[in-house]
Amino acid sequence: MSFHAPESEIELPIDEVLLPDLPDGLEAQLAPRLSPGERLHYAIEVDMRPDGAFGTGYLLATDDHFYSCAWDGRQSSAWIEVPLETVEKVEVRDYHGVAAFEAVTSERAIRLARFTKARLDDVHKFRRATKALLPSGEGEKDWHGGGDRKKDVCEKCNQPIPHWFAGVCPNCVDKRKVLSRLLGRMKPYAGWISLGLLMMLLITAMDLVQPILTKILFDQVLPGTANPDGNLPLLWRILGLIVVLSATSTVLSGLRGYLMSWLGEKVTLDLRNELYSHIQTLSLSFYDSKQTGWIMDRVSNDTGNLQDFLTDAVQEFIRDFFQIILITIIMFQMSPHLAVATLLPLPFITFLGYKFMRKTHKMYHLMWRRRAKLTSLLSDVVPGVRVVKAFAQEDRERQRYQETSRDMMDASLSVAKFSNMVWPTMGFLGGLGFAVVWGYGGYLAVTGTGDVTAGTIVAFMGYFWRFQGPLQHLSRMAQRVQRAATSAQRVFEVLDTQPSVAEPVEPKPMPPITGAVEFRDVVFGYEPHNPVLKGVSFTVAPGEMIGLVGPSGAGKSTSINLISRFYDVNDGAILIDGVDIRDVEIHSLRSQIGVVLQEPFLFHGTLSENISYGKPDASREEIIEAAKAANAHEFIMRMPEGYDTMVGERGARLSGGERQRISIARAILKDPRILILDEATSSVDTETEAQIREAIDRLVKNRTTFAIAHRFSTLRNADRLVVLEHGHVREVGTHEELMAKEDGLFRRLTEVQSELSRIVAVGG
Repeated sequence: MSFHAPESEIELPIDEVLLPDLPDGLEAQLAPRLSPGERLHYAIEVDMRPDGAFGTGYLLATDDHFYSCAWDGRQSSAWIEVPLETVEKVEVRDYHGVAAFEAVTSERAIRLARFTKARLDDVHKFRRATKALLPSGEGEKDWHGGGDRKKDVCEKCNQPIPHWFAGVCPNCVDKRKVLSRLLGRMKPYAGWISLGLLMMLLITAMDLVQPILTKILFDQVLPGTANPDGNLPLLWRILGLIVVLSATSTVLSGLRGYLMSWLGEKVTLDLRNELYSHIQTLSLSFYDSKQTGWIMDRVSNDTGNLQDFLTDAVQEFIRDFFQIILITIIMFQMSPHLAVATLLPLPFITFLGYKFMRKTHKMYHLMWRRRAKLTSLLSDVVPGVRVVKAFAQEDRERQRYQETSRDMMDASLSVAKFSNMVWPTMGFLGGLGFAVVWGYGGYLAVTGTGDVTAGTIVAFMGYFWRFQGPLQHLSRMAQRVQRAATSAQRVFEVLDTQPSVAEPVEPKPMPPITGAVEFRDVVFGYEPHNPVLKGVSFTVAPGEMIGLVGPSGAGKSTSINLISRFYDVNDGAILIDGVDIRDVEIHSLRSQIGVVLQEPFLFHGTLSENISYGKPDASREEIIEAAKAANAHEFIMRMPEGYDTMVGERGARLSGGERQRISIARAILKDPRILILDEATSSVDTETEAQIREAIDRLVKNRTTFAIAHRFSTLRNADRLVVLEHGHVREVGTHEELMAKEDGLFRRLTEVQSELSRIVAVGG
């Protein structure tokens, strides 16, 4: 079965969601369904079966068909097959809680796959990519409705071009660009690299002298036909030269080894730092679409894979190339006939190396994607181990890990299987030269043809083995190049990602905020086709406390995310003190905004380090004062090491209320002009809530505050309440004003909440 997937050695970013990375068992079960020459273009994993049950499903697009099926880890089932020639268009139907991918024919809409909203973005990408495969011409319309355009099919190879390649065919792109870009990053280290290369060439030159000295020993020093008595003085001179060359080579090798180790670590350090720094500039939308393990794999594993290539592989390639040239020249000078016979296997070995490089490209890309999937699984499950144990799902997670590990093992074994077929074959071809040197060389020496002596044969053997080494290295270079190209592409994919919330072209610092905020016809959706806020408008006076209330999904958290400019509005504007927040430096804006989240995040460190996170240069006195204001000082002093107590990963050693008070202390110490409280008291007991409420009352003084609370009674102190529903502002007013409206939304929500509280109290 022939799969068609975007190449990895390219400069442009690849959306790996759509690459055909099927489990081996599913791949084998799909093969009989394909017609001769039919190739798989796109594949995506979804989190529901085609019949609507929760589980794993796959949605596939080939040259001729859409396929979908359920997958239990070993067997597929519930296959659905739709010929592309019958499909007029493809649609994604968004239902309550779930969605579906449908292929629409002239007669009906065929539901190919179902999935939860978590996979909605990925399936929309699948839809956009597969439109170009349809014969109906739907691919000629831009996804965003920007008018007609040429169908995204490469004129050269006649294959669809995924939309994220911006019209550049990944199959026909110059595959050297990624490596050229990677090597360009070595310019700052050109001097050290040149020194290392010079030392390597000197070591190689001294090594190539050895066979010549051996030939002299056999032909001129040892007793023989040409010299019956031998030449003892020449023996001592040659032995002395051998010792000097060996000692010099040893010293240079040690120095170069340390230099290359230092250079490799330095290059990797710089690349990791650059990658991590760039990740810090990316917007929340990037993190929303990527798993933690995916990001970690780029920062750690992929940058590590580049170290060997950048520091050793390139220099070794240069050394091996010149060594082969020099050895070839020396061998032809010594005996042209014997040199030709010895080098006969070279074309076959070169051909095998080329084929190996082509084959391993896809295999390595597949292996690394499965490794990233395994890392993502670990980064997802380990922090949530309490939930796993609470719901007794250890066996399930064990099975998931085993299945993912098995997929990675299968991919690794595929590479190993192919490698162990190629390398012995290449070794056999190289070994034929050994027989040729002794057989043909012995024949020439015995018959006296071609001026071949015993010393010539011994020298040839020395050069032959020195020739085989670089040849094997150059053949194995395919693996190193593929590994580096794949890792480089994955690293550049992140480095080339631009923040969706970008700095203005001419940024200016945000002036000191007084606190006037205006939402002006704000429209925003995490997915442009599905807006969350739909023309929201309201104003806030400096120092005013605003409560954002409404049913779940109304747009409350989205509104406060927009104030901090975690996302940019799709339409309209948000102004602070009359300034559009898109026109100012992001850092100068956020440095004047404080946030207290529903689930406070504490870093692994001490209590004082977490409190001073927003103001690293704060004194101990300032930290203590902030903790007292947050009602945290008392419980901190009961800790074994007070403010120097380690909180554990994500604050695991603290209770929920204690973590929240540390979060409030962090906000107090920052002294923001605008304060955002997102469900700050939602998950604590009544006594702890009272302490938190007291701390918040101190915090909100003289600050413009936006508060979200699931218990409306906690918003009685708010100056005004903004009631949202379905992305619209339904009501604005004080608590008393809104409660006075007999048919008002806020009053209805409050009454429902009070009734539920009464039922819970009676039941308790």
